[in-house]
Amino acid sequence: MAQPAADRLSIGYFFPAGQTNHVWSDEAARRTPRLNRDNLLELATTAEEVGFDSLFIADNWSGHQRAAELAGHQSPAFHAPLLAMGIFAVTQRIGVISTFHTTHHKPAHVARMGATLDAFSSGRWGWNVVTGFSDAEAALFGEEFVEHDERYAMAAEFVDVVQRLWAEHEPIDHDGRYYRAKGRIKAPRPASTPRPRLVSAGASEAGTAFAATWCDELVTLAKDEDALRSVGDRLGALTAGNGRDVSVTPFAIALVRDGEGEAEEEYARLLESLNPQAAWEIAGDILGSIETARAMFDKLGEDKAVRALGSGEAMLQLVGTPEQVAERLIRLTGDIGTRNILINFPLWSPAELRGFSAVLDLLAEAGVWTRPDADAKPW
Repeated sequence: MAQPAADRLSIGYFFPAGQTNHVWSDEAARRTPRLNRDNLLELATTAEEVGFDSLFIADNWSGHQRAAELAGHQSPAFHAPLLAMGIFAVTQRIGVISTFHTTHHKPAHVARMGATLDAFSSGRWGWNVVTGFSDAEAALFGEEFVEHDERYAMAAEFVDVVQRLWAEHEPIDHDGRYYRAKGRIKAPRPASTPRPRLVSAGASEAGTAFAATWCDELVTLAKDEDALRSVGDRLGALTAGNGRDVSVTPFAIALVRDGEGEAEEEYARLLESLNPQAAWEIAGDILGSIETARAMFDKLGEDKAVRALGSGEAMLQLVGTPEQVAERLIRLTGDIGTRNILINFPLWSPAELRGFSAVLDLLAEAGVWTRPDADAKPW
């Protein structure tokens, strides 16, 4: 198979895990396609056609965001590994990174399901390793909520056992602090060598240490180059000691229009219809409770807090003409050394993806991205 160049920018698409992602705008909810089989599969095949290297499917378990669901922001959300299998059935080249929680599974579950996904796709599957952050999720499984740093300690042992079940053809005998596993999983084993791609998205001290030890990418929120450089420095200090190569992958919002100022006007219109109830609920899930979210943003006042929570301003903004967006991405690769980026379209649709192809053409002309061959590996 053709291999991508080591310095080539890899462009991932943050696949819709709800009707809106990162911008909790009622207008965005009205203007995006419905989340159903036909629309999701068309979106995946369009992303492959346009040239995206991979898709990233986020996921969580608990469906208690009632105001967000009723407004069309969070429901439905198809289970990531099952959606990934459907996407693999209709695509040929594009990679798919899907979420599996460690805290709410056993290692053998993920080892077998992940091996099936990777073998079925001929090595196109990646695992977004998530520990879970919600006490509501723990309650759904009848479990006690586990403290943050201990969840990462559990995840480290979990991933170790999964990798042994993938790699060792003789039975394993693991009796650890958190998990026990004795035996071997049935074939197939992963097609990827030495293993499928591992990604995580926790940039806390414990999360960064986990990524430095176990993952290939650390996905992070960073609203500008300085913030992105800070995450990279912290990660680099850890990987310098273990010799691993782990890249920092920033989230970005993309809104691209041909005319000067048109994308900015579109984005401003979306922000006019931010849903405060949805923003507070979703932030409350991420931060532990709505009360915690309100306490963190209390100094801003209600209107500014809702904008901070629901506008996507905590991540990179790729809003402008194709030339302006391409210029920003070229700077990121040159100044920060960014090798991967994960792009979210607040008005997601096949048309938005096709509109981004003008940016990809400019990146290819600048030599920072190469349109993947039909037989290219996704990473």
